[in-house]
Amino acid sequence: MIRQRAAEILRAGCVIIDLETTGFVSPTVEIVEIAVIDQTAKVLLHTLVKPQRAIPIGASLVHGLYAEHLEDAPPFEQVYDQLKAVLSDRWAIAYNHTFEEGILKSVCAQHGQAPLRVNWFCAMRGYQSFRGLHHFTKLTEACQSEGVKIENAHRALGDCLMTLKLLEKIAGDFLINDSV
Repeated sequence: MIRQRAAEILRAGCVIIDLETTGFVSPTVEIVEIAVIDQTAKVLLHTLVKPQRAIPIGASLVHGLYAEHLEDAPPFEQVYDQLKAVLSDRWAIAYNHTFEEGILKSVCAQHGQAPLRVNWFCAMRGYQSFRGLHHFTKLTEACQSEGVKIENAHRALGDCLMTLKLLEKIAGDFLINDSV
């Protein structure tokens, strides 16, 4: 069932989104990088985002982004309209969508922006269902298990591309067979 659902979403036209942030969902969390691609891996949005506050060292150690990388990046307010445009009226796939959804809600609220209306599909939960797992599995672990090349992990565009390849693996023959 999950294989067929993954194929349907890929065929219907979806986007894959990943955010790099200053931490976990909280009232002060900020986005430092956004990537959105479509189901063909076409980049629809990829930008660094300048946070209002300092990036905690723990977050920088994960994604490798420090204040000096973001000095000339636009603030979230300048990216919001473009992000809204690429997410509207489409399925948005994220690996652990509850993280991306929570971050977007928090950041939109901080900046006085309307919450983004998104139809989410969680690639992590899809992978768990596909493999019969009952525990959290990191994107890199899932990719390694499925033979998906790990490139630029913990950077927004790299994670989007790996998520797309993982979803294509889950969809398998259902993606190839249009008569499903």
